[in-house]
Amino acid sequence: MSRSLRTELLQSHLLLVVLLLVVCLIAVAGFFRVGQSVNRILEDNYKSVVAAQNMKEALERLDSAAAFFVAGQEEQARKQARENLPLFDAAYRVEAANITEPGEQEISDDLGEQFASYRADLSRLLQASPTRTAAATQALYFDRLQPRFVRVKKRVQDVLDLNQAAIVHADERARTEARNAVVASVAVTALAVLLGLGLAQRSISAAMTPIASLTRQAAEIGAGRLDGRIETRRADEIGILAQTFNDMAERLAAARRRETERVERAERVSDAALADLYDPVVVTDAGGKVVHLNHAAEGLFGSDERAQGRDVGDVVRTRPLYIAVLTALGKRSGDTDAGEMAQMTWAGRTYRVRVNPMRGEGDALLGAVAVLEDITREQEIDRIKTQFIGVASHELRTPVTSLLLGVQILDEGVVGELNPEQREVTAALREDLLRLERMMRDLLDITRLEAGATPPRFEVAKPGDLVSGAVRGMQSQAEAKNVSLTIEPLPELPTVRADRGQIGRVLTNLLSNAVRHTPAGGAVRVSAQLVGDAVRFTVSDSGTGIPAEYLERIWERFVQVPGATRGGAGLGLSLVQNIVTAHGGTVNAESVEGAGSRFAFTLPVAEGRTM
Repeated sequence: MSRSLRTELLQSHLLLVVLLLVVCLIAVAGFFRVGQSVNRILEDNYKSVVAAQNMKEALERLDSAAAFFVAGQEEQARKQARENLPLFDAAYRVEAANITEPGEQEISDDLGEQFASYRADLSRLLQASPTRTAAATQALYFDRLQPRFVRVKKRVQDVLDLNQAAIVHADERARTEARNAVVASVAVTALAVLLGLGLAQRSISAAMTPIASLTRQAAEIGAGRLDGRIETRRADEIGILAQTFNDMAERLAAARRRETERVERAERVSDAALADLYDPVVVTDAGGKVVHLNHAAEGLFGSDERAQGRDVGDVVRTRPLYIAVLTALGKRSGDTDAGEMAQMTWAGRTYRVRVNPMRGEGDALLGAVAVLEDITREQEIDRIKTQFIGVASHELRTPVTSLLLGVQILDEGVVGELNPEQREVTAALREDLLRLERMMRDLLDITRLEAGATPPRFEVAKPGDLVSGAVRGMQSQAEAKNVSLTIEPLPELPTVRADRGQIGRVLTNLLSNAVRHTPAGGAVRVSAQLVGDAVRFTVSDSGTGIPAEYLERIWERFVQVPGATRGGAGLGLSLVQNIVTAHGGTVNAESVEGAGSRFAFTLPVAEGRTM
């Protein structure tokens, strides 16, 4: 049976191929006949038409040459005659050798005789004769040459008309043959289509009837009813396919059982891990409805059963978390990264809110998961650390001042003159004590700024005054190191709200760092420009630059870039960031290692004030 099904399909396709071949052969034969008709037109008449047109053109030029001679332009007339007589002869030879139509031979012979007479009269006219008068020349042209020209031209036109009429007749015959070929092709094609449809219907019915039954039974398996089996007694390809489906259904049923067990086990593990997670977790759907609260979140927001299906804002009742979830779901725009949101306080505890969207296949939004990380202990440790630093810096300030005073007394020789070696020791002590004093002052300033103990004393200030004051203070240090320190031309800028002392310290810190890390012969530039509702101050240098991995860490306390020029304790940029943040601005750094750095910070514009 397997073999008969294949044979039947092959036979049906072979018959279709034969029908297609017959249609093609009939169409090709028709087009071949049309092509032969066109070839006959080109071979039989087209040469004569072209030759007649060439003769006509050459004859008219010969007549023009005769007219030139009569007008007195004898040399021009003879030249034109010499050029066109061979052309006429060549065209006549083509016509005489291509006689294809009845009566064309008589016209061609008469044309040759007429042109011979015309040539003789033309030669007589063009011969120079001292006894011939102008009147005799005109009489020769008008009485003899012109009538012969008209007769020759008429015979050329007869050749042209005869062959053009033959071309028209041949074209009509070709059109008729083409129409007949099209009709025959259409008729044969229609017959072949009918035969092909009948044969295809028969073949499809024979092959698809058992396959349709197989498809219906396979659909049951495809719908998930894997316990069904396809019953067939066929031993051909269809029977093999049915058995393959049965084997596949058994394997799918076994795989489904294993996958169901795995998913149930994974869900149990996931639910247990989520439920016992120390941090509160809130899961929502794409619409902002609560899907699940773990045990820790239930302690904050109520039971999971009551929360499910409710809007997350009604459940959590805290704005930072609600805004974070809306941002993650794309229902609220903002500059804050959804993965690192602001802190929130709830029931005496402080939490860092982390919200991330959940996405499925095709990046489709499924919902959001919010994790509340309890940072109460870390905040308390940070507060104690800051308090300790502040107390330690304050308590160390007095002994450091006393030590500096003692070193100064020794340098001035109050207790006795020092020898050069002793002066070197006291100079080193003085430098280290001054560095220690600066570090303690910076630490105290940072702790006070973070605690809000020294808020900025705002006043209206001109950006140009802030920049020029800081540059004047650093000019001597830059000159001592042979570094160019310049202020770029400042545009007209509005005034800003700033604490002159604190912002001056920010600019001094940035300029000091730039000069310290710029080699001799380098340049440090300061500029300011309006950006939105703020003025941006920029300090750029051509120094050693900062490695990319340290650009985010340079704002931390005591962080120093390896290999950089020493001279500080790593507190200056932390102090800069705290001051700028207290002013409501932002600060950032850009650098390419070996190609310099650019530090920029912004200050809000004072309302209604301009320079």
